[in-house]
Amino acid sequence: MHHLGEFLAGKRADGPQEALQILDIVLRTQMGLSLNVGMASAAFIEPLHVIKFVAQLLRKDVLSKPLSDSGRTKIKKGLRGVKFEVTHRANVITKYRIANLTTQPTKKLMFPVDENATMKSVIEYFQEMYGFTIQHTHLLCLQVGNQKKASYLHMEACKIVEGQRNTKRLNEKQITALLKVTCQRPRDRENDNLKTVQHNAYDQDPYAKKFCINIIKKLASVEARILPAPCLKYHENGKEKDCLPQVGQWNMMNKKVINGMGEQMGLCQLLTQCSIKCCSLEFNPELLVYTEQNEEDDLV
Repeated sequence: MHHLGEFLAGKRADGPQEALQILDIVLRTQMGLSLNVGMASAAFIEPLHVIKFVAQLLRKDVLSKPLSDSGRTKIKKGLRGVKFEVTHRANVITKYRIANLTTQPTKKLMFPVDENATMKSVIEYFQEMYGFTIQHTHLLCLQVGNQKKASYLHMEACKIVEGQRNTKRLNEKQITALLKVTCQRPRDRENDNLKTVQHNAYDQDPYAKKFCINIIKKLASVEARILPAPCLKYHENGKEKDCLPQVGQWNMMNKKVINGMGEQMGLCQLLTQCSIKCCSLEFNPELLVYTEQNEEDDLV
């Protein structure tokens, strides 16, 4: 604790990690055990039939026209590594991982069926083996297994398995949709967390009962204070010499900086395009902002 006191007094440059860890444990023990409940969001692949997924990916009707080379490349990237299940075998659900796409349409695909290299088309095999008639023979097949002994499955008989997390880069539309879902107001997030605690019924958990643990269905109350924003000091020759930020925002209208500095010394960029147009003063856009602190702020 002696090292911690020296650190808080500014006599030590490095933080005493062991003292901080001990202090953290002591504070946690005094507050008691706590349950941290939060909401996490991630992008998942929609469990669609592969044909519908391809149509959404290419943003066009894929049932009427053959796929181009660029379309095939885009589909290959979009489906690489994705798990899917077959739908042409009613009593058997088999899952595969997509390895590749065929270069030829289904109507041209042939493969050997015996040691004598007797060739049979994919269309004939599906019809004879499963009674499944392939309708859109111009589409490509999904390839599973290795290159030496590949198996071909038509897109009509394949559906993406649900619950797969999307690890690929999202486009702007997907990012906007994800932000719309995840960006919640504090009150809404609080209500969702309370509903989660209510739904999970921790008070009925057998292990919690065994150890006589009772979980309160309310949020923990923590005492805190909101510090006032610091007053910004500008040049005496400007129309506005002082500025008090409102809701964390301010601009450079009617202000002059005290001392313009280079990029390596700049702390933050204060100007927007609107501010530059409205300001008639001459200034260096590379700014160093001086602040004034109250004595109360130094106690934090």
